[in-house]
Amino acid sequence: MAPSFDDGDSLYNFVVRDGNGVKGMVDLGLEKVPEQYIQPQHERIDKLKASSYDRPPIDLSMLGGPQHSQVMELIAEAAESVGFFQVVNHGVPNEVLESVKSAAHEFFGQAPEKKAVYRKGVSPSPYVKYGTSFVPEKEKALEWKDYVSMVYTSDADAFEFWPNECK
Repeated sequence: MAPSFDDGDSLYNFVVRDGNGVKGMVDLGLEKVPEQYIQPQHERIDKLKASSYDRPPIDLSMLGGPQHSQVMELIAEAAESVGFFQVVNHGVPNEVLESVKSAAHEFFGQAPEKKAVYRKGVSPSPYVKYGTSFVPEKEKALEWKDYVSMVYTSDADAFEFWPNECK
């Protein structure tokens, strides 16, 4: 049975300081979402007023041709109105995409203390930050996510500073 996270300090310590993240709560067999992660009713999306995103994927192969401007407009409109979009014909081989997914699973599957080394605020590298959206002074509700952010500056920095699982 998962421990109670009703106390904000114990939640913070477990999720952030100890490096367990949201994944750690789920792995413990969490039976209900802690109150800190639940959006206030007035902040939630009204499903009755929400619109669906029914646009086709954006074909990036057309960026190099006469339809460049139209593709750029589609990207800008999707980013501004919805915040995300799907692309096709991007030129990234499936092997690379699978390698990235594998590296992510390997990183997030590590023991909490190994991930915690890269915690935001204590990471030994300015190029790598691991965390969760735990910014209580800025958020009405915490985001249900864990992330690792790695800034690429050069191959040498990536090999020196990035977690081995992500190189």
